[in-house]
Amino acid sequence: MLICKRLITGAILFCQIKTNEQIAMEKRLHISAQANGKECRIMIDGDISEWNDNNASTLRETCKNMKDAGAINCFVYIVTYGGDCFQANEMYNILIENFPEGYDGEGGAIVASAGTYLAVKAKTFTLAQNGQFMIHKPMGGTSGNQQQISNYLDLLNNMTATYYDAYMAKCKKPEAEFKAKWDGGDNWMNATQAEEWGFITGVKKAVSIDETTAKAIKACGSPITINNHENQIEMELRAMAIGVGLHADATEQQVTAKLTEIRAKAEGFDQLKAEIERKEKEQRAGDIKAVLDKAESDKRIKADSRADWTQMLEANFDTTKKVIEALPVVAKLSAEIVTSASGDGKTYQGKTFEQLQDDPDLLAHIEQENPEVFEVLFADYKKRNNLK
Repeated sequence: MLICKRLITGAILFCQIKTNEQIAMEKRLHISAQANGKECRIMIDGDISEWNDNNASTLRETCKNMKDAGAINCFVYIVTYGGDCFQANEMYNILIENFPEGYDGEGGAIVASAGTYLAVKAKTFTLAQNGQFMIHKPMGGTSGNQQQISNYLDLLNNMTATYYDAYMAKCKKPEAEFKAKWDGGDNWMNATQAEEWGFITGVKKAVSIDETTAKAIKACGSPITINNHENQIEMELRAMAIGVGLHADATEQQVTAKLTEIRAKAEGFDQLKAEIERKEKEQRAGDIKAVLDKAESDKRIKADSRADWTQMLEANFDTTKKVIEALPVVAKLSAEIVTSASGDGKTYQGKTFEQLQDDPDLLAHIEQENPEVFEVLFADYKKRNNLK
């Protein structure tokens, strides 16, 4: 079966072939909930995806069940490595539709990528002291003709603006600092750093879970019993394993190895992207120089306007190139020099060099503005008068 993610905020976007057995083994997303009077707790863990039933549609049904049970306030617990932007956005829409006053939230061992959209849109959101928070630009991939790719770029730009605005609405630091971070690729933060940036409202220290709390968590679908410190660590490791696409019973070494692999791929992708961008920049600089060199040689533009044309070509190469090529070619001024009717010298606009000397200002103007004409007339003057 072909699995092709359309638009995600993952470290690397790719299409891959997977067998049905592999797909069956993967846990994309798990949504569970428990209502307690007017309060409900919804747990979202795993890879946010539309490829199975555990997605926004499941959340919609879950929220309806909670409202039917009498809940009017919502608390969302999130552990996810990210996934599909559209699904994350629709999850937010569903939460607000069912709980118009907004929702509070908490993050576990990892809240990354598309999952952070749900975090920053919450009224309040705390993150586990040992949690990780990662933001970056949405990424996507498509194929098709020129117009289809251009249209898809509009879609990606729109989604990027949506996520940028969501983060900036909570950011405590100057926009220039955030933009530099935003343009820099994957941005990993621990809980303290995420709070300093304003993306979360607090850091939650690890606590021992008593029997009552353990039963509540178990009711939400987590296979744990009475909790102690070891069980707390086990639950966080389980959540991390699911978040990075491993089985829930993966060891700490396996989870660490998987995280290292993902980060290495992300770094490799960033390096490849930077190299491609560098080559494209060099190629574009060469193309711009070639266009301007020819235009200047053809006398379509003047040398002193080259900087302005360079700026326009950088902004819109194809359109500006067409504009330059449509400019008239200026004929060489030396072509206007002819031999006088009497054959006694070359003239420009009917005047020999001697006659132009009668008007020093005009001759100086020609020397300044049309040096090519001046040199031809002067050379002819010296030749006719045996001057060196």
